[in-house]
Amino acid sequence: MKILKNIIVVITTLIIIIAIEPEVKAITFDDMKSKIDTFMGIGQSKGDSAVNGDDMKKIIVPIANILTAIGVFVLVGVTIVMGIKYMFATPEEAAKLKQQLIGLVVSAVVVLGATAVWKIVYNVLTSTGL
Repeated sequence: MKILKNIIVVITTLIIIIAIEPEVKAITFDDMKSKIDTFMGIGQSKGDSAVNGDDMKKIIVPIANILTAIGVFVLVGVTIVMGIKYMFATPEEAAKLKQQLIGLVVSAVVVLGATAVWKIVYNVLTSTGL
């Protein structure tokens, strides 16, 4: 069974390598510079229609709040489920749940820490006038 699985992986890899023909284009420095200048010119010509910081705040803050609320609800739900499992677990299962608890704590730090970092960065940038 393991040999069959390895054969299937090798055949699939070969088919992918054969089917995808890489396209290589050489580009000179002058071509790159002209494309960059064109891109920059488009950005500068549309300077009036650019999104400013207040507009971005109105867009991003509600989305961030919703995602943080969802993350907190999931963390609370998973904590409750893990607590119930821990109460009825055998010693071996309790040891596995303690390992999973480390992942839960890391997830909580990431969800809540991201919000704190975002607010700190926003306050610093707002106070400096950027």
